[in-house]
Amino acid sequence: MSKHFKKTGENLFCQDFVIEGALAHSNQFLKKLDLEVNFDELWDEKLLKTYKGGAEIGQPPYRPAQVLKMLFLAYLFGTSEREIERIINDSISMKVFLGIAFDEAAPDHSTLTKFKNRILDFDKRNESNLLKEFFDEIIILAQEKGVDLGFTQSIDSTHTIANVNNSKERERTKRISKGGKGQKPRDPDAKYGVKKTKKVKTTKGEIVKIIEGYVGYKSHLSVSADTNLITSYLTTTMANYDGHFLEPLMKDDLKKGVAKHGETTYTADRGYDDGENHAWLQKEKLKDAICLKNVKEWTKDGNPVVRWTMHTSQEEFDNGRKKRFTVERVNASGKKDHLLGRARYLGLKKMALQTSLTALAHNLKTLVKLWTGVPLRGSLVHVS
Repeated sequence: MSKHFKKTGENLFCQDFVIEGALAHSNQFLKKLDLEVNFDELWDEKLLKTYKGGAEIGQPPYRPAQVLKMLFLAYLFGTSEREIERIINDSISMKVFLGIAFDEAAPDHSTLTKFKNRILDFDKRNESNLLKEFFDEIIILAQEKGVDLGFTQSIDSTHTIANVNNSKERERTKRISKGGKGQKPRDPDAKYGVKKTKKVKTTKGEIVKIIEGYVGYKSHLSVSADTNLITSYLTTTMANYDGHFLEPLMKDDLKKGVAKHGETTYTADRGYDDGENHAWLQKEKLKDAICLKNVKEWTKDGNPVVRWTMHTSQEEFDNGRKKRFTVERVNASGKKDHLLGRARYLGLKKMALQTSLTALAHNLKTLVKLWTGVPLRGSLVHVS
């Protein structure tokens, strides 16, 4: 049986003529993205595996890559899936990007929910990670198209608050732990963690410590310092220690050819100053520019300590540390531009999906700028 999909983009008379005139004065980012990355060719067949019957039986569905592109737009422009449906219906460039005619409505936002659930169910049955595969394909494509990722990788985590009311969650937990009849946590996967501890002065002049923490998740990122591209990522709860995730991120970079033995430098803040991390870098013959804790920074003679950097010169060590800020910039962009500061969904698996789509949106935004010089405008008002 042959595959059949909903027919879109065929209903409006002289649409091509209208598009040519309308897009001549609009933002060209989506047009450039569509030319540089063929979503249908890359992902249609793989996504069809998540559909029962593979689009050969039943009512014709939207093309899988078309739905993925719509979901991608919600992340790219930092808006909700319900809101992106409304925006697409008012946007010429978005309809062209999706292959929808002017007189056709965008897929309903509930289509995106079903689409996400299909991916999660498929991954669970097959022990796979489709969105991670798509993310890796983009990194490989970037290298094939001549993007130089450089020789410095910066690692850090960013925090995402769970989609719950933190004060209410604490009350629920207290009642259950005391044998009460309180409700279960709204998001059982989300764990409490401390973001930071700071000292403040009270009105009486006393210095007190305040702990800033909340229930949520962490996205651990490895970023190419020269391009700002996210090359590897992992998602965990807030309770996990950052230092344990340098090794898997580094190995993922090596697997994709991002990191190169004897050439690539890894830098991270002092939270990663752990003997095992230094040992892993030494074993893989990677240069070590992890910021050292104060106790290791200086000898009694006032000379810098290079205890764990025997394969890294002082100049390489210093240059690596100077580039550490790049991952902080990417983390900030994820929260400000793509809504990574708060979980869109409930549960660790759906949080991992959010991290995947955020990383994909950030990288494609960055790559279009590198390939074509066309930036993404920060506001939806620029999308006509």
